[in-house]
Amino acid sequence: MTTRQVSPPDVMAVTLADAKAQLRIDSDDTAFDSQLSIWIAGITEEAEHATGRAFVNRPMRVTLDAFPDAIRLSAPTFSVERLKFVDVDGQEQVLDPVDYFADTVTEPGYIVPASGKAWPATADRVNVVSVDYTAGYGSDATTVPSSAKLYILARLTEQWDPIVKEFKETVKSNFVGRLLDNLKVYG
Repeated sequence: MTTRQVSPPDVMAVTLADAKAQLRIDSDDTAFDSQLSIWIAGITEEAEHATGRAFVNRPMRVTLDAFPDAIRLSAPTFSVERLKFVDVDGQEQVLDPVDYFADTVTEPGYIVPASGKAWPATADRVNVVSVDYTAGYGSDATTVPSSAKLYILARLTEQWDPIVKEFKETVKSNFVGRLLDNLKVYG
């Protein structure tokens, strides 16, 4: 099973304006915008990896060599767009959504056959099943959990502010690391 991000989210989990406010950079000062954007993206990727979550909606694809009992998706799962498979004759097919159930409430999300249905037979080769779906809390930074935003801003401060760098292994820094605990996906 391979799960990949098809394309990055359209917006960042923390806005540039919030990052500038956190770092006490004047909102009109654009000299650091590019560098700040790179740091925000990198710290967000770190946080998403640590939690097993996507914070802002983005298209994802899971590819499998056969239908398992249940297809595991990323957390949180926002929507399922399409489930494709290669049938025994080697033809690509799109499975009708009435033939499967997408559980977008459970974290991580799952797709299982609909009640009374079974997965169709597939060709005997690799990468015969793929699911295109959207993972994330919503389309912008306002939907990102506050603990994730606080973590990103605190880590940004640790990297940006030379005074804070001296105290990285303090109780404050340990607190920052614990901000993501309630968001971790297990299983």
